Amino acid sequence: MLSILIPTYNQPCLALVEELQRQAEGLAVAYEILLVDDGSTDAETLRQNKLIARIPTCRCLPTRKNIGPARIRNYLADMAEYPYLLFLDADTYPASPHFLSAYWKARGMNRVVCGGFAYERTDTPAMCALRYQYGIHVEEKSAKARNRSPYEQFISMSFLADKYIFKRVRFAETMHFGYEDTYWGMMLEQAHVELVHIDNPVFHRTQDSAEAYLDKVRRSVKNLAENRELMRSQVRLLRWHEKISDFGLDGIFVYFFKKMRNKLERNLKGESPSMYLFAFYKLGYLCVVLRESKPDCT
Repeated sequence: MLSILIPTYNQPCLALVEELQRQAEGLAVAYEILLVDDGSTDAETLRQNKLIARIPTCRCLPTRKNIGPARIRNYLADMAEYPYLLFLDADTYPASPHFLSAYWKARGMNRVVCGGFAYERTDTPAMCALRYQYGIHVEEKSAKARNRSPYEQFISMSFLADKYIFKRVRFAETMHFGYEDTYWGMMLEQAHVELVHIDNPVFHRTQDSAEAYLDKVRRSVKNLAENRELMRSQVRLLRWHEKISDFGLDGIFVYFFKKMRNKLERNLKGESPSMYLFAFYKLGYLCVVLRESKPDCT
């Protein structure tokens, strides 16, 4: 009755799959674990995928090329055998030994359930300081906080949905990396799909370096800029840009961002990154992207 769906790209996840299988055996329901590799090239990921494919109740499907987060989630939903779908990112791990049972108890037709995510407290995180501090101080939120604006708070790292929802609401495959899950949350609201947040987190165990994480941020901001008319009401960064543009200040932000970019990135790549400077970095980069996309700036 439960399909556990994991998209992966250059992320070994054998330990995740083994823990999910252990918990699923205790549910006393039919289940499968379906892993789709989105064109990985990392040798350790490919080695572990072969081991996962040998585990009973697990399937591992490769793609010929990288197809992106939106399309791969639609593909996983289409390939799933059972009526309830649990999506998990490959760089996560259940925070509780009762993780699957908590999701299973919260299931419902025409309902999406989000368990949230957290960061393990440690003095030596595998991820860069920026990713770790941003996760702890900005991203971690209780179910009570997330349920105040449930659709705006949707993140696709960990969620349960009934399969019928994907017949009506698909991830937008025209969107590339970044904010594709935000847009799906908007579409769920428009389709009157119930979205419930519970306290059932996964640990986010990304190992991003500062440079890799900033590259992801810039790619996400570019994607947001390309799709800004779709998401203006839902994304705070776009609302900030709209406010400074209304006051004619976007050009000033472009000037100071370009002048300070190297210093900003030195801070953000350091051991004590400023969350205020990170917010300015994203807004300034958005201003640059939108300014340079105007016809008279090409």
